Amino acid sequence: MGILRNLVVFTLIAVTRAQNNATETKPGDWEADQCDCYLTDGIEPEYYTQHRFWDFRNLGDYAGVPDTIAGENASAEADVTSKYFKKKEWKDFWAIQSWSNRRSHNTLAYGARFPMVNSANNIYIRTNPDKNPASETYLSMRTNRQQDFQVASEFDSIDRFQFLSIRFLGRVRGAPGACMAMFTYVPVDEIKNVQEADMEILTREDYDRVHYTNHPGYSIEGEVYPKATRNTTLPDSLKWNEWVEHRMDWTPSQSIWYANGKQVANISFQVPRDPSLMIFNTWGDGGVWTQNMTTGEEAYMEMQWLQLLYNTSDIVQVLRFGGVLVMFVAIMGPNTFEVDATNKSYEPRKRWR
Repeated sequence: MGILRNLVVFTLIAVTRAQNNATETKPGDWEADQCDCYLTDGIEPEYYTQHRFWDFRNLGDYAGVPDTIAGENASAEADVTSKYFKKKEWKDFWAIQSWSNRRSHNTLAYGARFPMVNSANNIYIRTNPDKNPASETYLSMRTNRQQDFQVASEFDSIDRFQFLSIRFLGRVRGAPGACMAMFTYVPVDEIKNVQEADMEILTREDYDRVHYTNHPGYSIEGEVYPKATRNTTLPDSLKWNEWVEHRMDWTPSQSIWYANGKQVANISFQVPRDPSLMIFNTWGDGGVWTQNMTTGEEAYMEMQWLQLLYNTSDIVQVLRFGGVLVMFVAIMGPNTFEVDATNKSYEPRKRWR
């Protein structure tokens, strides 16, 4: 234990010295894969060992809006909409889902009023139709109501992470009756065991209304946990049907959410503890939460880019000591890069050498 304590002290000294020698200018000769660790800004800066960036802004070769597929089974069995989703950078990290809310004995998931099925056909690259487009293309996640069921869209991370900072430039459009969500998730069988930090937008609500929660927000008996949720208005007259940079930081002590770089919520109650998947989805099932979407209507979550900083669970077990997350600069390497909300290149900036 004494050796480990000395190593922690040495590491903290190394980090402090590195910060004192920090440079705020980006070198002209570095690449993202040269980074050994990354530092976020905000109310609780954290160090991360891994960085990924997906840019959907210039993918004209893959663009096209697929027609809706009739039938639950056909929707679930649909192939991906373009070769982009077969590229290594996507398929080695994300998995497009095809599950439905049907349960045994022809029942539905709790609270659903009609069947819902996820389809790869509802995730596609679209040419930006805006009058003055901010990008050539973007990623679109669609949910649409058919006569007897709703088609949704979801993609999950293949691996699990132990703490992360995720952000995307996105907007939500379309008919009432849909929920658009970004969340961490640990699969469980009972509500009481849920570990989930999420951001949710409901298309039936005002354009500035967003929900942030460390789930569970309620018990199976119906008890509500007020400390678990913040129902918030976006700052600076922002609206979720316009392009907004949404960000969520899941740290050991709290979950924190930002909009265009401004903190909008933080929750220290029920912070997820275990390695978790990262999930995005758009859905509706006619239940109390989403309410009903009119047959033939659609809604979309659209992204220009997506960025993720993360630690894998095995790394965190090595870096954790006394409940504090410590970045072993002496082991991981001296090249640390800072990611902040004002860096409009959307790439990390070198913090120290």
